[in-house]
Amino acid sequence: MSLLLNVPEADKVQALAAGAVYNTDANVWILPDTAYGRLKEVENWILPENAYLILTETLLIARGKTVCPHCGHTNQVIAIGAEQFFEKDINERDEHVWLEQDFFILFHQITTMSDNLRHLLEEGYPQFRPVKSDMASQVYWFNHCEQCQHPITDQRLMDEPCSTFHPTDAEEAGLITLKQVRLKFAPLMDAGYEPHPHQKLIGEYATRI
Repeated sequence: MSLLLNVPEADKVQALAAGAVYNTDANVWILPDTAYGRLKEVENWILPENAYLILTETLLIARGKTVCPHCGHTNQVIAIGAEQFFEKDINERDEHVWLEQDFFILFHQITTMSDNLRHLLEEGYPQFRPVKSDMASQVYWFNHCEQCQHPITDQRLMDEPCSTFHPTDAEEAGLITLKQVRLKFAPLMDAGYEPHPHQKLIGEYATRI
C-alpha cells in the first residue's frame, strides 16, 4: 500500500532521489510500499507530521459489544487494529528510525490520524469520534454510547480482563469480529499499543469477516 506524501514543487528532485514517485493518475506524490525502507528519507513530507504509526497491507476494524456505564444501553464498539505496521522510534544513538512491526495489535488512545482514516470512521463508524480529555488538553478518539452519547473510554474496553477487547480465553475472543478494510493509501496515526497475551487471543480466535 502506497504512502501519500505532501511534496512541494521545490522538493520534487529531492523526493525523486529519495524513492518517491509522482502518480499522474491521482496527481499526488507517493512512496511505494516496496520503498518503505526509505521512510526516513521522506519523513519531512509525511502528513500529519505527528503521526508515528504507518499501517500497511491491511487495516482491521475490531467490533464488539459493551454496556454503557451511564445509561445501561448495549452498544456496538470498535477498535482499530493491524497485523503489520511501521513505527517511528529512537534508536540507541538517539536517532529517529522507522521500525517494521509484524504482529497483531489493537491500538488505544488514538490522538492523531490521517484524513483517509478519519473519513472512513466518520462515514462508517460515527460513534467513534474525538473527545477532549478532562485531565489534559489532548483530544482522543473514543467510542460513544449510541443512546446517551457519553464517551466509552479505551480503558473500559481494554484494560480489565473480560472487558470487550480484553478476552481471557478463546471463547471470549471469538465474540469479537475483525473486518479487513483496504484504503487507497496507507493510513497513519499516533496511538498507544501493548502486545499483551489477550491481544494474541484476539488475533488468533476473533471471527474474521
